[in-house]
Amino acid sequence: MPNRLFARAAAITTASLAAAFITACTTGPMPDNPSASPALNETRSGGPSRWELVRWQRAEGTLRDIPRGDNGEPIVFNFSDGIDSPQGTVSGTSGCNRFTGGYGKTDTGIRFDRMAGTRMACPGMRMEVEQALLKAMTSPLTTVGTQPSSGSTGRQIIWKTAAGDLLQFVEREGVGRRGDKVDPATGSIGGRERILYIDSQRVECTGVGKLRCYRWRESADAPWQLWYGPIEGLDFEPGVTYKLRVKEYQVPNPPADAPAIRWQLLEVVERQRGK
Repeated sequence: MPNRLFARAAAITTASLAAAFITACTTGPMPDNPSASPALNETRSGGPSRWELVRWQRAEGTLRDIPRGDNGEPIVFNFSDGIDSPQGTVSGTSGCNRFTGGYGKTDTGIRFDRMAGTRMACPGMRMEVEQALLKAMTSPLTTVGTQPSSGSTGRQIIWKTAAGDLLQFVEREGVGRRGDKVDPATGSIGGRERILYIDSQRVECTGVGKLRCYRWRESADAPWQLWYGPIEGLDFEPGVTYKLRVKEYQVPNPPADAPAIRWQLLEVVERQRGK
């Protein structure tokens, strides 16, 4: 984004800044009169929706880098009933950890409450961004710009934090997308198969309380990650490493002390006792 746009920020209204911000940073045409109201230009029926944080502009006009997770995971918010719903459950990743809580629509935007999450430590920038994001979520966010979907680009929204930062989110396809149906048998959304490698020992970890977590990875040479929930159907035996085929589900309304993802065992592909 050109520096002259930031230099002009103090001379234009917040709504105009948001409109210029989207125009310069996204593809697809903007409406002739971009809305600055809390509702999106393209309001849809209720249902889960998935939104990714793609741009963060500080109040003074500089941009904050948005890091990704170890496996390239973006910062994502999954809204159980869409962002236009009066209230619902939100879960996702905040830069380092997973979180869950409640959300509700306000007269000017959105608010978050009852937030809880895991407590892993991550490299400096990821922790710094996460702490700033969670702090911003303690106060209501004001909607200052919206854009309907255009071609391959999903709907977009800009929220302004109490500190004056602008957070741009884009609606994404994938698990938790708007319109996904909840399976009445599992109480979960969607389902995709994955291959997981499970370490031979569970380790102490900290979530809402102290837990024993699995160590897992997606390939035999990938770094280990922690899994805070159960692996449904696995009769885990300490000292044995596993290669598993599982089905992964999105949980639409997880409790504050439960993960937003479920793993259900389909097959033990390999098991090997450690030496």
